[in-house]
Amino acid sequence: MKMKIGTELPSDYVVSHADLTDAATTLIAQTLLPLFAESMTEEVSRANVEGIVTELAYLFDEGAIEIGGKTYLPRLAFVDEAGATLPGVAELTTMHEFVEDLFDIDPAAQITFEEPEFDE
Repeated sequence: MKMKIGTELPSDYVVSHADLTDAATTLIAQTLLPLFAESMTEEVSRANVEGIVTELAYLFDEGAIEIGGKTYLPRLAFVDEAGATLPGVAELTTMHEFVEDLFDIDPAAQITFEEPEFDE
């Protein structure tokens, strides 16, 4: 799924990991919601999705993998169109704070979602 945010940004605005992480939690929620919506009410579907996104957020914020005497921290990283990782990924440990109000999207943001097209 693709997310497009149509809000105009000032020419000198630099998009941060925090901006993208906030958008990513909404994108994850919008991707998961149809999976639950088929078999339960909208209220229950949204509650389940919020719970899953919250758990994923804490995994990225506080999780760790130890191997070979070293510790590796999972982080949600973003790369630009050239493939360069945006700065600040190591310090971003607040993804769980962006989970609130996943489905309360401000219309002024002009956010749209596009489903991927699959070859059958």
